[in-house]
Amino acid sequence: MKRILVPIDFSDNALNALEYARVLFNNEECTFFLLNVYVSNRSVMLSEEYNDAILGEMSDESEHELEALLKKLIKNNDHSNHEFKAISVPDTLLKAINSVSASKEIDYIVMGTKGAKGAKEIFLGSNTVKVINGINRCPVIVVPQSYVPKTPSIVAFSTNFKRTFHQNELAPLIEITASKGAKINIARIMAEEYLTDKQNANKEILKSLFQNLDHIFCKIDVENSETEALRDFAMQTESDLIALVHHKQNFFQKLMEEDVVDKISFNSPVPLLILPELK
Repeated sequence: MKRILVPIDFSDNALNALEYARVLFNNEECTFFLLNVYVSNRSVMLSEEYNDAILGEMSDESEHELEALLKKLIKNNDHSNHEFKAISVPDTLLKAINSVSASKEIDYIVMGTKGAKGAKEIFLGSNTVKVINGINRCPVIVVPQSYVPKTPSIVAFSTNFKRTFHQNELAPLIEITASKGAKINIARIMAEEYLTDKQNANKEILKSLFQNLDHIFCKIDVENSETEALRDFAMQTESDLIALVHHKQNFFQKLMEEDVVDKISFNSPVPLLILPELK
């Protein structure tokens, strides 16, 4: 049984991410853990009694909204292999996700990219970035706010072949692609014209890992930035999902090192499947 964690703030973006998770794993036996996190910081300006009252109200509101959402999901659930459980936690989002991911042995985290008040031009909000950088035990799938959930048929996978991939590292990508009968377009994004011997060796390893999947290798020319190149490639090939391993040498890490405004401005047209790097 798959165990899927979906952070829920009851915004349209979060609910859309939940719907995407249900579509992506529609044929799988799944338990969806709906995690709502509310602020637990006590104010030093307020009395102990007042702090307790405020936190109590937050807890009651969180549990009430989760209960209402659960009832709605159960009532409209057309997949008998799907069940839903609610978790309400007074903590920071990252700490709560790390704790629940470990205790519930989560297989995937599926989340929206911003909350209800996010600006339209922003794709990766600060909370999303913190989760991606702070989670290293399971894949994170981030879903654009306006994306209409559908089963992926073409996956763009980004690599420069500078590192060796491992079976367990790519297992989530292989699993999703195989279960959906999707094609993988392996996007080689690099300025160099030719691969080194090491890169060619890594490419052969990747071929063996993808040998039972429909896949092709593509070279992408970088005119402005790697992020734009990958985004344009995904759009041109009508990809439904962008997959990459979150390691220090790939475009996502470079995105994190850019100017603070640019960090949250990568506007992907489709969901991202971010695989943790396994040493």
